[in-house]
Amino acid sequence: MKAMNMKKFTLYLGLNDKDTKTQKISTLEAYKIAMNIILKYTDGATIFEASGYYKHDDGQIVIEKTLRIELLFIDKEQVLKIIDTLKMVFNQESIILQEETILSELI
Repeated sequence: MKAMNMKKFTLYLGLNDKDTKTQKISTLEAYKIAMNIILKYTDGATIFEASGYYKHDDGQIVIEKTLRIELLFIDKEQVLKIIDTLKMVFNQESIILQEETILSELI
C-alpha cells in the first residue's frame, strides 16, 4: 500500500473514577472493556499502559494509571462515539483527545 496522509487519534483514558478519585476497575479489566468498546466502532487499536500525573486546583498531585489508545483508519465521528461510551463506562469527567495528520504506510 502506498504511503498516504491520514488522521491518527490518540486518547488518554485515566482509570480513576471521577467521584471517588480511586481506580475501581483493574487495569487488565479496563484493557478488555476498552477493547470491546473500540471494536464496536473500528477494526482495531493499539493500547498502552501509562502513568498520568496532574495537579488539582488545591495543589494535590495525583498519579493515575492511564490507557493510551491510538486509533487509525477511523473518522472523528466514530472516535467521539468511543469517547462518549468510555466516559460513561469508566465514570470520567473528560478524556484527552489528540488528533494529528501523519504519513502512514502498510508495508
